Amino acid sequence: MIRIEEARFEQVAAMRQVAIASYADTFADFNTPENLQAFLDTAYNLPQLESEFYEPGSKLYLALEAETVVGFVRLRKSNEVVAYLGANAIELQRLYVLTLAQGKSVGRLLMEASLHYATSNQFEWIWLGVWEKNYKAQQFYARWGFERFSEHTFWMGDDPQVDWLLKKKISGS
Repeated sequence: MIRIEEARFEQVAAMRQVAIASYADTFADFNTPENLQAFLDTAYNLPQLESEFYEPGSKLYLALEAETVVGFVRLRKSNEVVAYLGANAIELQRLYVLTLAQGKSVGRLLMEASLHYATSNQFEWIWLGVWEKNYKAQQFYARWGFERFSEHTFWMGDDPQVDWLLKKKISGS
């Protein structure tokens, strides 16, 4: 049975392990080991993730099977897309599920938590970046009604890659 709960600070290290494992499983075949490691060392070092936990305007939900973290989603306020969507948007920055937990509705439950948070906090838009070659994730987001509206460069080590920016309308105005 999978349950979703708001993360507690002491769970950040377990969430970090999910981030590293799921990221490596998804992207290792498409990147050099050096670029993958450089990214993981920068984005997923423990002090970085601990700092993000307390970042104003962010929310972190974990998916647990028994007491094991098998997935998570991180939402945050950022100004990156103000020119496209205005200031009342929340970024779905990360949604990761361990390979062994895929097919257990973890992604659906995390997306439901994200959309509930966005709706409850009266955001107009929810948006995210997804690698242009991550077709499985693109299909998942399309099923939830996300549409492409732009793109940006994402650095994987020293390799510039293209992320598609996707948006979903939450409320009117």
